[in-house]
Amino acid sequence: MTTAAIAAGLRALAANPLRTLLATLGVIVGTAALVAVLAVGDGVEAYARDQIAATTDLPVVRVPGDSIPPPRVWADKNPEADTRLKAARAAVTEVAGHLNLPVENVLTPELLRRVAWSPPQPLHADAVADALAELGARRWQIDATAQVIASAFVEAPQALDEASNDGSSE
Repeated sequence: MTTAAIAAGLRALAANPLRTLLATLGVIVGTAALVAVLAVGDGVEAYARDQIAATTDLPVVRVPGDSIPPPRVWADKNPEADTRLKAARAAVTEVAGHLNLPVENVLTPELLRRVAWSPPQPLHADAVADALAELGARRWQIDATAQVIASAFVEAPQALDEASNDGSSE
């Protein structure tokens, strides 16, 4: 039975030579295309792996301890920083009003929060200016805000002391 099937198949192939040629050609081209695509994919993958392995200047991963808590919890976690932030925010808002600029353009809230959370020591305008520059503030922002932030930071502990004295005398 198997020999009869093979013989019938060979007769059909011989009876239609053009169809046989085109079908054979289609199988060959299809197989070659599949092999070529797989080879190109393997080559691209190997190239990408080599490039990744050779790259040493990957982006810096953010250090987990680089963040500060949200301002809404500062009063509990660090009352001095909370008082500094509130005083400095008011001072920067006043500067923004004088410059007719949005307060976020005068100094980003993130920069102000970071300086308020960890103020430079000793606390003076030049140290605040250096801290702002290190955090990425632009020169004009530093010039407009460093002195008022330093002054607000110096006055903030006095306001905190006065508030605690007023609260304890009642």
